[in-house]
Amino acid sequence: MEFLTKIKRFLDNILKVLCIFLCGAMVVLVSWQVFSRFVLQDPSAISEELANICFVWTAMLGSALLYGEKGHMNINFIPEKLGPYWSNILVIISELFTLGMALLVLTYGGYHIAQNAMSQTNAAMLWLKIGQIYSVVPIAGAFIVFYAIYNVLSSIKVLLAGKDALKAQ
Repeated sequence: MEFLTKIKRFLDNILKVLCIFLCGAMVVLVSWQVFSRFVLQDPSAISEELANICFVWTAMLGSALLYGEKGHMNINFIPEKLGPYWSNILVIISELFTLGMALLVLTYGGYHIAQNAMSQTNAAMLWLKIGQIYSVVPIAGAFIVFYAIYNVLSSIKVLLAGKDALKAQ
């Protein structure tokens, strides 16, 4: 588990750096868009499209990071009432559902959508394929799959530690 924790920290740092870079790029691109539109009177279609792409990539990678940090919204009313053992069971079930969704919809489905869109080009940037833009979906899905597996294993470890503590008493 210690090895997985190191991998998780490494992936967290990669996602943080990517999100910071993408947010910075968005600021520069939008600033240039405003300047070129209102000062130069010649708006740049490329900067507008790149800002949109950066926004989508930031949202997808940021959601994976948020999930990995367990910062997503959840309702703890029922698990709190059930106690620590059943609460961990519910966490495992929830994480398994998330794992399945991330694996099937985001990773598998996202890969096929990106592959199917590789023949389409972006209207503003002919050198950029739509599939390259969509590739963030399976990438974010792969991050979420890893985080879900990590969370399941962490919860199982807590369950096993709790049973050992009960037996020792």
